[in-house]
Order: sequence, then C-alpha cells, then structure tokens
Amino acid sequence: MNRPARVTVSHVLWALLGFLYLGIAPDAQAATVIDTFQLALRGKEWCRDDPKFFRTINNKVTDGFTLTVTRDVDGVGVVTDTQAQIHTNGVNATVDAIKLNGLAFPRNKSGMKAELALSGTDPGNTDHFITVRGQAKFDKDSNLTKVTGKFVFQVPVIFEGLPVDCFGDGTFGTGKVVP
Repeated sequence: MNRPARVTVSHVLWALLGFLYLGIAPDAQAATVIDTFQLALRGKEWCRDDPKFFRTINNKVTDGFTLTVTRDVDGVGVVTDTQAQIHTNGVNATVDAIKLNGLAFPRNKSGMKAELALSGTDPGNTDHFITVRGQAKFDKDSNLTKVTGKFVFQVPVIFEGLPVDCFGDGTFGTGKVVP
C-alpha cells in the first residue's frame, strides 16, 4: 500500500490552513442532482366526445414510463429548487414536453422526507398542464429513493384518430432507479 510521505501530508495540511487563514479556501461546490425512476400511474381521465365519459389510467412501472427529478436545478446550492419531467416513450407528446417546476421542503428533522409541489404547462399550449403534489424519500446519504403523490392534468389524447382535450387525476409512485 502506498502512503504519502509524512512531509507531503504536512505540506498539504499547512497549505489548507493557509487558504483558510487568507480566506481563499475553495467554496463547497453546489451540484445539480438528477434521478430517473420507473413510474406507475393510477387514476381516471374524463374526455370530451368520449362515449364512456371517463377512462381508467393504470400504468405499471413495467410499462416504460419514467419520472426524472432534478434537484438544485441551477447548481447554486438551492436544494429546495426542483424540476421533474414525465417521459411516456412517445405515448403522449404533450406530457413528454411539459417540464414541471416547483419546490421540495424537508418534512422531518432528519431530512429523509420532503414534501413537494410541482406544476408545468405545455410550451405550445398553456391550456395543457400537469400539477403534482407528493412526498420524496431519501436515504441516509441524501440520495432520492422514492417519490409518491397525487397529480391532476389537462392534456390532449388521441381519440378516434383526433386529439381530444382530457382532464384527470390520480396517484403516482416510483419504482426502481433507471441507470
């Protein structure tokens, strides 16, 4: 095992102390953290021109939908600043285009749980939106492990070959982290 010489360690320590004394120690680097999870959705949607009036939403984590959560979006150390994006693998281009922005605040003293509220609109049509309220869970190393909550939306879906505006609500939960 290679160990640095005692003189080298001593020089490094004195250099660090010198930086601290002079006030030029490097700042702690803030960093954007991005996590992607498998996504499950359950709920109902009501659509205009739909003879059943409502449809059930039941996407399992194995259906290929994902949720990407970005913390400290600008990389400036504001850990409550949060973004999210749902990816439907092309099932709904409007949902894929909506970027959700919001905040996540600690829910307990340990910081292992957080409450979040996110909302976003379609850049091409601000009448289409998704709003999410939920909870995030972290491990002891502050890694995001799970996100659950409720959603409401108004987006177009394809009905009999034509886009039809639908709105709905339901619950969501994340599965495994996607590498």
